Amino acid sequence: MRLFIIFILFTASYSALSFQVQPMVAEVQPMGSQSQQTIRIANTSVNPLTIEITAYDLLITDQGDESLRENEDDFLIIPMTTIIPAGKSQSVIVRYIGEPVLSASKAYRLMIDQVKVNLQDDNTSGVGMSLSFRTLLNVVPQGAEAKLMIKSKAQAATGEWKVLLENTGNKYIRLSQAQWVIKGNNEEFVLEGESLSKALSGKLLLPNSSREVTIKIPAQFNAEQSELEVLF
Repeated sequence: MRLFIIFILFTASYSALSFQVQPMVAEVQPMGSQSQQTIRIANTSVNPLTIEITAYDLLITDQGDESLRENEDDFLIIPMTTIIPAGKSQSVIVRYIGEPVLSASKAYRLMIDQVKVNLQDDNTSGVGMSLSFRTLLNVVPQGAEAKLMIKSKAQAATGEWKVLLENTGNKYIRLSQAQWVIKGNNEEFVLEGESLSKALSGKLLLPNSSREVTIKIPAQFNAEQSELEVLF
């Protein structure tokens, strides 16, 4: 009985602190009427929700490691903090005010964080749960194009390849939105959509950069004896 009560309390706490964010991925231009994005935050809980929004530069190493660097200068966010009543939604305007002339697209993470509050009525410390969403926002100059090159591929393990990719263009590539076509032994296999997203280790390739990703391939396809084409 005690375990059952604890489970109910935990589930109720999680539900009470839940919220939704849309869109999770967006693209804006560096200037003009298309330089802003509206983010909608829905409080699906039964309690008021306090949220805070922060912008970060998104950096990715050749090995695919992601790092964030806080950037308060490139965006005007209205409001940056807000309290959303239970069952209600809040629209947040995010306007890019950084460098208006870009030679290549820039990637950012917008962090929508639930601010912890004291869950008790007195002045003692309360134990709360906080949720956080990391949205992807790309600022893309007009006319920017991605150019993908497959530099190499190698067998990492049975049913898994390591693939070195390079984007020589000036626009980002969402690798999970492409179509990966593998040909070998008179067979053809296509990975796309949700299946590709689950099979692929890296989802984003920034402009003028390279990175190595791993991808799960049916075991009958050997990296050295198969062809790979990525279409986007």
